[in-house]
Amino acid sequence: MADYIRRIVSGNKARFRDGKLNLELDLVYITDQVIIMGFPAAGIEGLYRNRREDAKKFLDHRHGKNYWVFNFCPLKENSYPADTFDGRVSRYPFPDHHAPPLAIMPLVAREMRIWLDGSPERVAVLHCKAGKGRSGTMACAYLLSNDKLASPPRLERSYSRKQWAKMRADEMMNAISEDSAPAEPPTNSVLVEEHIDSPAPISGPVSPEPDQPQQKSYGEALEHVLSLHTSRRMKVPSSESDKVKQGVSIPSQRRFLYYWSLLLSHEAPPHFWATEPLVPLPDQDTTISSLPVLEKRPRPKVRLTEIKIRMKELSNVRINLVRAANAVIDRTNMSKSGAVANQTDKNTHVWVSLARYDDDFVDTLERWERYTRMDSKSGQGLMGRRGPGTDHFGKEILSELFSDGRWDNKKMVRSFARMGAVGEQSITKDKTEEDGKIKTYTLHPLSDRSWKDFRQDLKESQELSSVNPEDIDIPASEANSMYDLTQNVKGKGVVLDAGREVRAKLYMGQVFMGWLWFIPTFHMPQPPPNSDPFQAQPSSMSSKLILQRKELDFALGIGSSVIDVEISLEWLKENEVEAVQPPARVNTEDEEAAPEKTKEPGGLGATIEAMVSGDVTGIVEATQAAED
Repeated sequence: MADYIRRIVSGNKARFRDGKLNLELDLVYITDQVIIMGFPAAGIEGLYRNRREDAKKFLDHRHGKNYWVFNFCPLKENSYPADTFDGRVSRYPFPDHHAPPLAIMPLVAREMRIWLDGSPERVAVLHCKAGKGRSGTMACAYLLSNDKLASPPRLERSYSRKQWAKMRADEMMNAISEDSAPAEPPTNSVLVEEHIDSPAPISGPVSPEPDQPQQKSYGEALEHVLSLHTSRRMKVPSSESDKVKQGVSIPSQRRFLYYWSLLLSHEAPPHFWATEPLVPLPDQDTTISSLPVLEKRPRPKVRLTEIKIRMKELSNVRINLVRAANAVIDRTNMSKSGAVANQTDKNTHVWVSLARYDDDFVDTLERWERYTRMDSKSGQGLMGRRGPGTDHFGKEILSELFSDGRWDNKKMVRSFARMGAVGEQSITKDKTEEDGKIKTYTLHPLSDRSWKDFRQDLKESQELSSVNPEDIDIPASEANSMYDLTQNVKGKGVVLDAGREVRAKLYMGQVFMGWLWFIPTFHMPQPPPNSDPFQAQPSSMSSKLILQRKELDFALGIGSSVIDVEISLEWLKENEVEAVQPPARVNTEDEEAAPEKTKEPGGLGATIEAMVSGDVTGIVEATQAAED
């Protein structure tokens, strides 16, 4: 019965059955040395996820002491002591459903490389909660950093008895029919072709340096590793007409893998992470965070001037769904006032919340990335390799970076600005043959005064976000406060660090419509403007990033009406001394203790709207994402 429940929870993911141990786990071998599994749970959670003792029994029996576990769950989400796996555990946490901080990718890839290069018998075991998105992203990040294209498993241990027998039979049939050598061992399904939606064409092969023998195009490698992960992690469809579900399916995670592939191929913007090496001082008390970082030039900045969201005009049915969602919330005492149901116009305001990872967290990751990066003759070094002896900095040890939970025992993503469609002139109507009636919402930065007006309109229904996670069986994380005091935004736009990640979270009223993560500089003309007239200048000072609905994360329910999102960016000149927009002026302790009514709109509105509209498949994921 328990295995049946676990299969239901696993959904479209493949599972591994070990006949000798009589175990069936949410686990697969991506390659002979890379394993991905679901969270090793204890207690009630073990009834529907991998039981912790079963996961350990499986790994001990098959790999002895030759396995190392990489855990990507924040402490506030789930945890277990490292001695569960005899101390062979490394933690690199970031929130569920999110793109990772980019600097965490090289740290994970480099540690995996050091461990796996130690012996062909070694395996790396990656897990998050479901063992799909975050684990798949990090597995692909490591496989991309390898010198050669990753291969499907070849060893018998990497297959169940049934899979191995089928593979051998297929080989024999191929040998008979083709009178040739056996083909490459098939995976649990044919490698599926995956298309990578990238902001610009990926260049062809890069000439390797003598000490960096890459034998691949990173564009091809990215599609290959994503396809490999999908073919191994996802179940074979029961019908030939059904498509294999993507392994790494969240567009922003795939977008960040694209950025990582550009860094590996030395095709990233030259200024990105272009700092002088960090060298420890003789004073052993020096910490990595106290050492000054010497930038080769000032970090370039961009201004986000506006966001346009094109949507199919909502039908009366859809508008009534928004009204129904508010009415349901009101009837269940989740709203302050019964007037919520009459606030339809106010609840169809379209706005965006901008956020990024905690600044100190990212700064620390970037310092460790630069310190551990193996240098070479190239400007950015060998991104996929750790330099000798860089696992410690004075008394600080990289493996203990997350041991005290200071980064992941609290909210890891911080809001810093909001943009909204203010006034009738910000909404235009059009009609096309393909999409029918269209509304375009043009969003500009909201000043304190503008946001107060917005907030007042949303206030009556703010309890959409007050749903307790246990009420609908979802985890609560990364909720930002509607009452965060963001610095007043100048009318020209929101100033961003061009090399830092940004999350744009879309709302209609209080209903979550989806989000996207991006790093501005990867979408800008290069190089950034230089005050020296003798230096190269960008071909243009501005750029527009246009993402279709399929390139947004969790665009379900009302979000399925989005056609595309257009983000307008422009370079700031070096002599423009505007500061990067700071995060919300509220400390995490205050926010965690704040009453639920202050939270930014959550996922219940999206859940109700999706349920009523019949989009059941993505309800749980979309709801969890909206709460993040």
